[in-house]
Amino acid sequence: MSYVAILAGAFLVMLLGWIYFHPKVLGQIWMQGAGLTEAEMKKFNPLAIIGGLLMAGVLSYAISRYATHVEPGMSQFIHGMYHGVMPAILYVAPVLISKGLFERKSIVWILVGAFYWVLAISLVGGVVYTLTPPAVAK
Repeated sequence: MSYVAILAGAFLVMLLGWIYFHPKVLGQIWMQGAGLTEAEMKKFNPLAIIGGLLMAGVLSYAISRYATHVEPGMSQFIHGMYHGVMPAILYVAPVLISKGLFERKSIVWILVGAFYWVLAISLVGGVVYTLTPPAVAK
């Protein structure tokens, strides 16, 4: 386990969210679906930042638990992305889509959020696997 990899993965989730949900990227769509204004979003929310970083750390840690094995002939980044994208598509996206449908959110808002998490978890997998030294065969 590499604590540097876990921290890098956690910060990547936050950085990607800052870019992805920026008003000039997909932030306007997300804010509209969430019923928030840009002024409300500009108010500093320490609980969201601290809680978001903590949960991103948990996510990064979970991915790191398997990051020491290698797949011969495959880069660790691609291998890690695979181990990120599969649970994101098979577990995370269905939960978020189902939740959004029951909350009667727009399909666009639901897909913006679900795609963010598929992208984020995939990239975290790639980064964590790249920064974690492979296990030494005994």
